[in-house]
Amino acid sequence: MATLGTAYAEPTKPEAARAAINKATAAIKAGNPAGVIPLVDPVITTLEEMEKEQTVNCADSTAEALMLSLSQAAAMDKTPAKERRNAGVVAPDFCAALFLKGFALIDLMRMEEAEVFLRRAHETAPLSAQYLNEYAQWHASARQWNKAHDLFQEAFDLGEWDADKNRKKFNQARALRGMAFSEIEMGELGSGPINPAFEAPEWRTYRTDRCAGKAGCLSKNRTTIPAPIRLAPCHFASNLEGGINRS
Repeated sequence: MATLGTAYAEPTKPEAARAAINKATAAIKAGNPAGVIPLVDPVITTLEEMEKEQTVNCADSTAEALMLSLSQAAAMDKTPAKERRNAGVVAPDFCAALFLKGFALIDLMRMEEAEVFLRRAHETAPLSAQYLNEYAQWHASARQWNKAHDLFQEAFDLGEWDADKNRKKFNQARALRGMAFSEIEMGELGSGPINPAFEAPEWRTYRTDRCAGKAGCLSKNRTTIPAPIRLAPCHFASNLEGGINRS
């Protein structure tokens, strides 16, 4: 069975990881992406040391930890005995380090390197709609519209499981905006059946509120969609002090 509360490797303990993430978040907000990397690299090194011994996932809550543990156990049951590895769930800050490094590398225009860390953040925290949205945005920035659209759709679906209503609304609205922009670039917006998500009353109201009176908005069947931005908004809701929001 997967185990909770897995042991943390040196040099970074959970408390130090949280402090590093808070400082890295402040560096991003202050417009200092280069300052992020030395802060998060020790946290990433610790995560990589843990990954040598076991499969590691990050959880943001006890409920997520339980879901991930059950998923790990189910995957283990399907794996031949000689190929099985231990598995554990760790604090969310270890995956936040991967994400923040990817985010900083984008600001530093090191796009290929950024993809690796955004992908790893998503793979290690598979229940995070935010990380999946950001990984989808990387593909949109690379003009890989089909892939971006598929990932935004997955992020929207994943958001349905979020117990935090504000975070759910934020991440699902982000995913809808990404899907719409991808469809525009693929020449498909308005050319086929309407995605039911676009017509859901709660999203129509939310998007209208966010977009009301603003220039650069798109209208589709009375549904207002905020215009896309170059980088996806970074929103840590319950994880980081202050958070980051570029929307």
